[in-house]
Amino acid sequence: MEEIEILDLDDNNIKKKIDNKKTVKSKKRKEKQKRKMTKKEKVFLLCNILVILGIIGVYAYRTVHYYKLSHNVVTDVTLKEKLTTLDKLSFQNDGLYEEDKTFYFKGSDVNNYVYYSGRMFRIIDINNGIRMIEDETGTNLVWNVDGNFNDSLINNWLKSYLETLMDYDVYLKQNDWCNTSIDIENYNCSDTISSYVGLVSTKDYLKAGGKTSYLNNKTYYWTINQDKDGKVFYVNDEGSINNLSKNEDNYFSYGIRPVITLKEDVMYISGDGSKNDPYIIEELGKALLKDNSVGSFVKYNNYDFRILSTDEDGTRLILNKTLDESKNYSDALKYLNNNFLKEFKKEELVKQNYYSAEYNYANKYNYKTEKIAGSEYVIMPQIGDLFLNDAENYWLSNIQDSKLGLLYTVDDNHMFFADLKGNKHNLRPIIKVNKDMVVSSGIGTVDNPLIIGENDEETVE
Repeated sequence: MEEIEILDLDDNNIKKKIDNKKTVKSKKRKEKQKRKMTKKEKVFLLCNILVILGIIGVYAYRTVHYYKLSHNVVTDVTLKEKLTTLDKLSFQNDGLYEEDKTFYFKGSDVNNYVYYSGRMFRIIDINNGIRMIEDETGTNLVWNVDGNFNDSLINNWLKSYLETLMDYDVYLKQNDWCNTSIDIENYNCSDTISSYVGLVSTKDYLKAGGKTSYLNNKTYYWTINQDKDGKVFYVNDEGSINNLSKNEDNYFSYGIRPVITLKEDVMYISGDGSKNDPYIIEELGKALLKDNSVGSFVKYNNYDFRILSTDEDGTRLILNKTLDESKNYSDALKYLNNNFLKEFKKEELVKQNYYSAEYNYANKYNYKTEKIAGSEYVIMPQIGDLFLNDAENYWLSNIQDSKLGLLYTVDDNHMFFADLKGNKHNLRPIIKVNKDMVVSSGIGTVDNPLIIGENDEETVE
C-alpha cells in the first residue's frame, strides 16, 4: 500500500497569505473608490440633485399655497393695499398706471388676475372699489330687438348671473353703468343706472390698450355702449370695436363678460396676480358640494365638470369639455340617458327638467321659457347657461326653426350656429347630483378640483 505524504502546514503562514489577499482586495477597492468622477458623471449627478431640489420646491410651494387657500389664512392687508404700493406702478410699457387717483391696468402682460366665486377675473381699475371683468366669455346672447342697456336681454341675464356669485352682498358694491348712446371718440355718458353688475365700456377698453391689451381675449363680446342709431358696440375676435349688432331682421348673438366691483375693504389672502397664482380673497374648498361656488371645478367618476347651480333638489354639473362621441340631435338624449348614464350611480343623481324652446326673431330672442319638454337624468345645455364657450362643436337644446328642423349648436368659433338635426355634433352633458355629497379633497380650481364620488387615478376626457 502506497504511503500518502502528509504536509506539515504552518498555520501562521496560511494566515499571512489570507491577510495578504484581503489587503490586496482592500487596496483595489479603495483605488476604485478614489477614482475621480468623469465630467459627464458630475453633470449627471448635478442634474439629478437639481431635479430633486426642484421637485421638493414645487411641492413645498403647493403645500403652503393650497394650505393658505383651504384654511382661509387671511392677512392684515386689503387687496387694494396689496395692489397699489408704489413698487407696483409702471411708467412705460405694460403694467399698473395711476391717473387722477385712479389706478388702472394697461397692456397685455399684466398680473391682474383675481379668483372669485369659482371664476377668474381681470382687474380693470382701482379707485373707491376694484372693478374687474370676467376673463372668459361665459355665454352668448342677442342684445335685444330694441332698447338701451337697462331694458336689454343682456341686463336681464346679468341679474340672474349676480345670484350665482358667492356672498355678493359681502364682497361687491354697486356701480354706475352707462345707459344711453355715446360718441366713441368723445365719450360722454349722460344717463346711468346703478347695479352690482354691468359690462365694460368702450372707453375702458381703449384706455387699457384696446386690441393690444388683456381685454382682447380673442372672442366676440358686448360692450355696454351703443351709438345714436341704437347699434351696440362689441369687440370682435381680432380685438377691434364694431357695431354690427343687427341687420334688418337678423340680430347677432355675442359673448357676455360681466364686470363687477369689489369693495375697498376686501381682504387679501394669497397670490401674486399671475394666471397660475391669482389673487385669492375668499375661502375655497367647502366640505359639502352644495356650499361651493358656481363655476368650481369638480371631478366626479373621472369626468371633469363645473358647477352650474345648486337648488333644493341638487347641484347641476356641466361637463367641462365635450364627450368623444358625436350624434345627430334625435339620438343625443337617448345616448346620454343610456350609454353615458351607465357610468354613474343612479342613487347619486337627480332627474331634472329640460327645455327645447325656439330662440329667434319671432319670440324676440327670449331665451327664458317655462314650457318643459321633459325630464331626464342627463340633459343638454341651453342658451342662457353659463360656461357655454368652454367647449366647441356641440348641440344645444334650443330650436332655431322647427319647420326646417334647425337647432342650435356652439361652433368651432364659440358662436351659435343653426344646423339640421340630422347632422352630427358632439355632446356636452349636464347632470344633477345629490347636493349633500361630501368633498373628499380639492379646492375647486382647475388644477385642484373638488373630488366627489369614487374616482380612479385615470382621467376620462
